[in-house]
Amino acid sequence: MSTRTVEATAPCRVDLAGGTLGGWPLELVPPGAISLSAAIDRRAWCRVEADVEGVQVASKDTLQKASTATVTELVESGRLPLVAQVLRVLGVETGIRVETQSRVPLESGLGASSALAVAVGAAVSAVLGQALAPERLWLLLREAERARPAGQPTDAQDYAAALHGGVQAAHLEQDTARAEALSVDPARVEECLLLIDAGDGGTPETAPAEAVSRPVEGNEATRKALEGIASIARSTREALVEDRLDDVVDLFGEEWEVRKRLDPRISTPQMDRLAAVARAAGGAAKPCGPGGRGVAAVWAPPGARAAGRREAVREALAAAGFKVFRARIDLRGLEVE
Repeated sequence: MSTRTVEATAPCRVDLAGGTLGGWPLELVPPGAISLSAAIDRRAWCRVEADVEGVQVASKDTLQKASTATVTELVESGRLPLVAQVLRVLGVETGIRVETQSRVPLESGLGASSALAVAVGAAVSAVLGQALAPERLWLLLREAERARPAGQPTDAQDYAAALHGGVQAAHLEQDTARAEALSVDPARVEECLLLIDAGDGGTPETAPAEAVSRPVEGNEATRKALEGIASIARSTREALVEDRLDDVVDLFGEEWEVRKRLDPRISTPQMDRLAAVARAAGGAAKPCGPGGRGVAAVWAPPGARAAGRREAVREALAAAGFKVFRARIDLRGLEVE
């Protein structure tokens, strides 16, 4: 039996503002909310083969493998749930092999889950001869991630950076998927952005998935915090497109403080120390994911003609023992071969 093979890659991303809203059910997200992200050159990869026997899935990162007769059996087994749910929403039942690899850990906060879902979804639809428009793929993947088991990392709304690359605004709406490429020079964003390995730094008392899954109906404090994050994201968008990059420093710091109001226990001593060092040197830091672990994003614009905030913040963080997580802005977006 001959097989058909397709490979796909998609970039991970840095949350610039509003990313926390992606973990909440859309009906709880304030109207008009957006999330801002920048694609980075750490990419998720997958290879998909059709016309094989049964269903075979393997992850090079976790060294997990699963082999079942059908996708239904794979979903019921609970193994490799992201791939299983993507196959389910694409209507695949058997005759498929999927191999995946991501260049960042799923708990890094860098959207590894979203990038992997985009790569798998695009490769599977292509190998079946049913290539999907980005907006259609986005909506299907949103459905797939919502169906994953509780506690699994998910970015169920924001696939803009993984699909399109560059600096994107994802408009978080119920029945549509809309990405907006921001009219900001990606090189300027790259100059202002430092990624720092925040490590474990102690375990948050509340896991991120638990923090964002609590009932919020009637909880005025939670509603105000979500509205605050949405407002900060809109202000950050305006600052970026108007080239007011120094203004993003305060917005970065403000969003992390609002996120902690959703649940103060999500931070860690290490993340608190990192944020304090960055703030004292003239920048602002926040974790890329919903909790205080993984990779932290630091915003610190460089000086125009001499050393500026970036140089001071980087030196202060190095002196405090923090290490840079190296990545650059990725303009390529999803690629399918």
